[in-house]
Amino acid sequence: MQDFTEPEDQVRLNPPADRSSLVGILYYPDILDLRLAGYELERFEELLLAIDSASYRKALAVSAMIRRSDASPIWNAHRANQVELLILDTLHEYGLHQVPQLLRQILGRVFEDETKNYLTIDLVTVFYWSCIAQVAEDYAWREPALKEWAEYLSYPVRSVFRFSESIS
Repeated sequence: MQDFTEPEDQVRLNPPADRSSLVGILYYPDILDLRLAGYELERFEELLLAIDSASYRKALAVSAMIRRSDASPIWNAHRANQVELLILDTLHEYGLHQVPQLLRQILGRVFEDETKNYLTIDLVTVFYWSCIAQVAEDYAWREPALKEWAEYLSYPVRSVFRFSESIS
């Protein structure tokens, strides 16, 4: 288990297997499968860099948003789970059922071994939501509700990590 002493400590101090960057932990077959499904990893580069450099303070803020027991009028984790299912259902209709699964696998490899704790799991969850929100925005021309759902789902990353506009 990691020991945090300062609020600005990075959540992932050392990349797995002593690799110097996030690129070192990406699994190439996942990248190829994502490409085969119609997406390049560069589409999600901004999000991958943000999760790689997430600080302890930001991880705590994300976790507090997810684990909040009372319903907030702005954002609610239970509603986000429902919106995720709506987006997944719509993406499945358009033949993109592999993309969310591949994104979850890629993000899950960012934190490995002893760095896994509730904070990193919450970070992976909200960044996964933001990634599928990007995919949903790409298909908003086919289903207008996808744009609204994508905005809702990407709210935690936009607010905590200060992305000024929608992640696209």
